[in-house]
Amino acid sequence: MEKERTHLWARVWNWAAREEDIPDAGDYVVFELGRESFIITRDDDDRIRAYFNVCPHRGNRLVSDEGGSRPGGFTCPFHNWRFDLDGKIDHVTDRETFRPEALCRDMDLTEVRCESWEGFVFINMDKDAKPLTEHLGPLPAHAVPYRLKDMRIMRRVRAVWESNWKVAVDGFNEAYHVHAIHPQILPVFNDYHAQVDLYPNGMSRMVTKFAYESPRMDVDGLNPGLRATMKEVGIDPDSFEGPKDTVRPAVQAAKRERADRLGLDYSGFLDNQLTDDWNYDIFPNIQVGIHPEGVSMLYFRPHATDPRKFVFDVIVMMHPQENPEILPPAYMGLPEGWDISGKEPAEVQYIDWREGGLGEVFDQDSSLFAEVQRGIESLGFRGSILSEQEQRIGHFHAELDRYINAAR
Repeated sequence: MEKERTHLWARVWNWAAREEDIPDAGDYVVFELGRESFIITRDDDDRIRAYFNVCPHRGNRLVSDEGGSRPGGFTCPFHNWRFDLDGKIDHVTDRETFRPEALCRDMDLTEVRCESWEGFVFINMDKDAKPLTEHLGPLPAHAVPYRLKDMRIMRRVRAVWESNWKVAVDGFNEAYHVHAIHPQILPVFNDYHAQVDLYPNGMSRMVTKFAYESPRMDVDGLNPGLRATMKEVGIDPDSFEGPKDTVRPAVQAAKRERADRLGLDYSGFLDNQLTDDWNYDIFPNIQVGIHPEGVSMLYFRPHATDPRKFVFDVIVMMHPQENPEILPPAYMGLPEGWDISGKEPAEVQYIDWREGGLGEVFDQDSSLFAEVQRGIESLGFRGSILSEQEQRIGHFHAELDRYINAAR
């Protein structure tokens, strides 16, 4: 855990906020990563900055809430030392009681690198790290048609799951387990023939077909899942005359027609981007399923004290909509009637995984990962055996090893 803290988390780009979280000078959010805490704020020159949430006087955390607005800067509640939004020391209480040599050191807030991409604000504790866009590899070019910067977070759900964060990254990096753990989605999900692409910097992509029945099934005619998917885009399954392997292109065509009617621009998308899950794994701990209708983002962070737990965020983003006809696909996990206007920031919903509430698929995963954690700690476990369907796991761990084993 300590080696990950110093060799990995202190050297990689970590997603900390969205630009719309801090629209005005003095707005801030607090980002937690294991035992570290950071203040992400916007200064008077409209520059986004990030600081360790630590007062240089005695180490107290400057702020203890999740965010807000402090246009006058930050005041430590321990002894009322004040800092401007640019991190500079503004006031030392009873300065005359300090010897001059005690105040010769740098007393400003400790700043960390902060860069944005498409509205996502990332931080990096390593001043020598490669630029964010270089770390993201092909994703910035691939993501252009989706206009991610114009999206807003519509829902954010957080839970603490009982496994190490890497167990979860591994689990969501493959579809091999779907037939065993999530058989209910096989009617519309081709789990067996996923396209896997491996990129530098530990990034990978998996493209899986939706609106396509898994070959593991043997059902005559249109199964209920395919019928529901067709109805979602205005296709009447009762009058559909093609074989079931033509449902997917029919759904793609219906989505294009529907987009034209509703004034949506789908001209920049391939046909399979209209139906399939294009899932990018951003090393080390973000998975992004990108769709024209929005983004389903999974975020895995280490627990502050227990390596057998991790903090899990499920985030749904969309372009703000007023038209009730423009809805995300059901698999994105927005409850019926959810506000997708984007007018108000989405509050974090805290969920106890034992009580459910993340949706059937995630609830199944939460129970599974706890059992995986117990199993891999057994003296009887001799290491993973990976299939071609699990290439992304090997790719992830190869990059992880490069960080963990790097000389410092």
